[in-house]
Amino acid sequence: MSSTPEPTPVSDPPSAEGLRALLAEMEAGLATRVCIVGGYVRDLVMGRPANSDVDVVVERVSAELAANWLRRRWRRREPVVAFERYGTAQISFLLGEGQRLTVEFVRARSEAYSRDSRKPTVRAGTMEEDAIRRDFTINTLLLDSTGMVIDPTGRGLDDIRSQRLRTPLDPLLTFDEDPLRMFRAARFSSQLGFTPEPGVEAAMAQAAARIEIVSRERIRDELVKLLLGTRPSLGLHLLRGTGLLAEAIPALALLSGVEQGGYHPDDVFEHTAMAVDLAPPQKLVRLAVLFHDVGKPQTAQASSQGITFLRHQQVGAEITREVMRGLRFSGLEVEHVARLVELHMRPIQYRSEWADSAVRRLWHDAGPLASQLLEVARADTLASTYPGTGELDELEARMSELAQEHPQGIRPPVGGNRLKAHFRLQDGPWIGRAQRLLMEAMVEGRLGLDEGNREDDALRLLEREPASWQPRPGEPGRSQEDGGGTPR
Repeated sequence: MSSTPEPTPVSDPPSAEGLRALLAEMEAGLATRVCIVGGYVRDLVMGRPANSDVDVVVERVSAELAANWLRRRWRRREPVVAFERYGTAQISFLLGEGQRLTVEFVRARSEAYSRDSRKPTVRAGTMEEDAIRRDFTINTLLLDSTGMVIDPTGRGLDDIRSQRLRTPLDPLLTFDEDPLRMFRAARFSSQLGFTPEPGVEAAMAQAAARIEIVSRERIRDELVKLLLGTRPSLGLHLLRGTGLLAEAIPALALLSGVEQGGYHPDDVFEHTAMAVDLAPPQKLVRLAVLFHDVGKPQTAQASSQGITFLRHQQVGAEITREVMRGLRFSGLEVEHVARLVELHMRPIQYRSEWADSAVRRLWHDAGPLASQLLEVARADTLASTYPGTGELDELEARMSELAQEHPQGIRPPVGGNRLKAHFRLQDGPWIGRAQRLLMEAMVEGRLGLDEGNREDDALRLLEREPASWQPRPGEPGRSQEDGGGTPR
């Protein structure tokens, strides 16, 4: 009778000890050598939180076979996704509390380069041969089933201690195989604080134009990871210094050298990099801070008062939309970030003497992005010599009070059906105009925000100002009855 333990489902992220035990089972079940490689091992060595992506390398058997073994072992229904072109297979598990564990398998292979070609000859290989094909020595470390960390290059552990980014092979060969690795260098600078060795940085500058062959989606994903790191400014400076930023996102490269004056002693790029560091690590907030001044190069003008950037928020919002669409962000993310860019100066312009109506208008215009907008403004302010954020804190308190009193925000007090019945009109654009007029009146304080008799007050306001909303000649909406538009 087999002594293989009964399969058990996985419901929590496996610990390092659990993964090592699993490797031993897999080696016995597949009759081959199995190791974990890459970021999971690097983070384990560094004492960082466990990575939710685990890369597993196997010898002599296909990646798809190994992935299906794991699927059966954990009794999961999720399918195995095989990528034959790359010799990899992946399975992703949804765990508790929205957590996801992705395990990617690859069959070990080796590559040999002839003197007159940059295209390798590929064959099946060992763990150690496969590891040196990876991007950086810190990601070549292997964890075997005994819990031993293997350093195939003999430099990975030392480079972690020295906080150094070095490629296992000639960096030009490494970057030529996958140019996205240059962006990954910037990402690791941001996340880990590591510095590329001079040869790596020089190779990035030499190969920067190669980034054009990489899909925009892959660049987007690396950019987001960079921005959510501990020191995004390190990665941004590396991208700029090597020319990668100019190749991949030229609108951001143009920020360098644009002087500002006033409370901004640094140029726009340096100010932006500092502001991103100071922003909370939230995706929308850091994207908005990254793009908040992207309109300044196009709007810069010298005047007797110094340098001005009139309408840079509006220009910047349009540039943001163009860049983010090009990077294949979702439509909702594009509009949210562009809206934050467009509004980012409004909280900074706040003063204590603002009337309640002015605060209501900003709160209404920001909508569900109000808290993110304040974070963008706070990072922008902290990255300048402006004396403190006291006024922003006061604005936040006033806006929070509005949010508590009106958690649904400012909404039309009268629905479309009630408007049609009251004014004896049919569907048409006039309904939207009428509701916008009412919301504007609520923002200005001419119409109360409290429920009470608000509907009656709203209808009376519309009766007093018919020219602002009634159906126009040739426009749908006017009733067939005589006297359409006259209240019942």
